[in-house]
Amino acid sequence: MSQTSTSPQKTLDRAHEKIPPRVYLIALLAGLSGLLYGYDSGAISAALPPMIEDFGLSEGSVGAITSMLLFGSLPAIVVASVAALRFDRRHLLLVAGVIFVVGSIGCGLATSAGLVGAWRFFLGLGVGIANMFGLIYLSELAPTRIRGMLSGLYQLAVNCGILSAYVVGGTLAPSGAWEWILALGAVPAVVFFIGMYIAPPSPRWLLTRGRENKALKVLRTLRGTPQIAELEVREMKEMLNTTRGGVKDLVSHARKPVLLLLGLTFFQVFTGINAVIYYAPIIFGKLEGLGSNSGLIANYSVGIALVVSTAVALPMIDRVGRVTMLAWSMAGQTLSMVALWVLPESGWITVVLVFLYTFSFGFGMGPVFWLLVPELLPLRLRAVGMGVVTFAQYLMNAIFSSMVPPAIASYGSVVFLVFGVLSLAAFFYVLRLVPETSGQSLENIENYWKTGSFEIFSEPAQRNGSRKG
Repeated sequence: MSQTSTSPQKTLDRAHEKIPPRVYLIALLAGLSGLLYGYDSGAISAALPPMIEDFGLSEGSVGAITSMLLFGSLPAIVVASVAALRFDRRHLLLVAGVIFVVGSIGCGLATSAGLVGAWRFFLGLGVGIANMFGLIYLSELAPTRIRGMLSGLYQLAVNCGILSAYVVGGTLAPSGAWEWILALGAVPAVVFFIGMYIAPPSPRWLLTRGRENKALKVLRTLRGTPQIAELEVREMKEMLNTTRGGVKDLVSHARKPVLLLLGLTFFQVFTGINAVIYYAPIIFGKLEGLGSNSGLIANYSVGIALVVSTAVALPMIDRVGRVTMLAWSMAGQTLSMVALWVLPESGWITVVLVFLYTFSFGFGMGPVFWLLVPELLPLRLRAVGMGVVTFAQYLMNAIFSSMVPPAIASYGSVVFLVFGVLSLAAFFYVLRLVPETSGQSLENIENYWKTGSFEIFSEPAQRNGSRKG
């Protein structure tokens, strides 16, 4: 009996590749790195009100303790980026798991505000490592057909972590047990460490160490056919032969996309999302008609909005387009923040506005931003560019988070107006400068920065038109 002519194509058909169940298990374990970042970001929101009572914290102290997590991530990003040249992503994530366990317990045992801040800085080291390499590790092990979905699910895991922290905080905060709110982050951290211990090494890292047979063995357990695994090993070997650039090359040859992304980074941070994630119970803690539960209700509003909006956004990003979703996101943030400026303490109306603002962010600027970063950077400079943008994002977040409590205390609801004006500026920034990358190949996107237009259009890109920088 003769073999059909379509059989060879089927063995290499990545568009319809059968996904082994092991892939989803590893994605779940790696995604815990995002959940841990989300939990430690959201936990401080619920822990702050009882901490303020116990330690008599000023607005400046509140901002300092909150931002320590982000300041701690900065040296970790730099050191881990260098360490990644020698150690596997999995090894670095194991180190992050240990930091999350020890740091969470340390926060729970702290007996002063200064110690809480110090342990939060230590936790930040784990955050920096996890956010740099959790998604990279996941993308390197994910099959092509579901890589985009798994990348988006990572952001969803972060938001689930924030919501989980709010649920734990809502249960424990009334008793004043802020120590347990912070310490319970050690539980998913232990699961994450065990998961990374049993997970396979990165095939890409194995190839850099000359262990091709081991890399092929790992990929064969994660791909639909042995032929696809062998093809990917060949492709990775070709990519590893490509010369990588440094920061100097980034400035010389990728100035336009880097400046564009740094502008987006500024708007993502300074339009106010972390003000509501970290400080909702403090800002909205005395809403008319909601009694002592107003801060808790505001927290749940934020957490639910983040999870629901990201879940809604994921299947729409490629179909609707990056620019359209960003524009809708910024328009929603503008209207919500201006309304909050007018109605800062109006009971359920304020809660609804907080929900709409957070939903707007989670629908667009949250997930779309992190998809655009690797898309807009040239392949040769993608690694160093990601490092620069991530470092800038955490630095801006740390500065912003430390500024919010004193600003709210001094200027009140005028701060919401500032966020609204910046969101409106971001709306025009996106429409004027951000290219629509949906449906474009990475090579075509890279060529865009040389020609100022896309030469080839696929259906999603055509709907949004040719955009010039």
